[in-house]
Amino acid sequence: MNNSHTTLIRSSSVLAAALLVGASLTGCSAIDAFKNSAADAWQVTYEVSVDSSEPTTLTAVSYLDQATRADTRAPVVNDSVTASPREGGIATWSVESIVIVGDTTSVTATPAEGLTATCRILLDGTREIASETSAAGAPVQCEAVAPPFDQ
Repeated sequence: MNNSHTTLIRSSSVLAAALLVGASLTGCSAIDAFKNSAADAWQVTYEVSVDSSEPTTLTAVSYLDQATRADTRAPVVNDSVTASPREGGIATWSVESIVIVGDTTSVTATPAEGLTATCRILLDGTREIASETSAAGAPVQCEAVAPPFDQ
């Protein structure tokens, strides 16, 4: 064989190997995305409330977000958010996401000094699966595993 033919064969072999490795790596994430796209998922509401009839700032707010079933869950961190006054002297902040059945979901926030905060995780806007209340000025955290639909 001449040198140019040998070089062509080697180059083709290296290219084929690289394509095979690349396809197998993207294949895993594609399989995960497909699996999640067919999985049962709940609409989840993260809610943090503070005993205040005025708008109040919550700091170090974080929660797990997943926009669609095919997306990867990722933490969202906000330095601060505003809890808006509602009826009954409670200021509330909330955000919606989704959670795949069997996945962990969580929210954390810190109220202003002297105020207590209560966090809740709700499925489909009504079913509470976690609730905690902090000490004054201390962070509050709720965490739960999303149950199967029949539970």
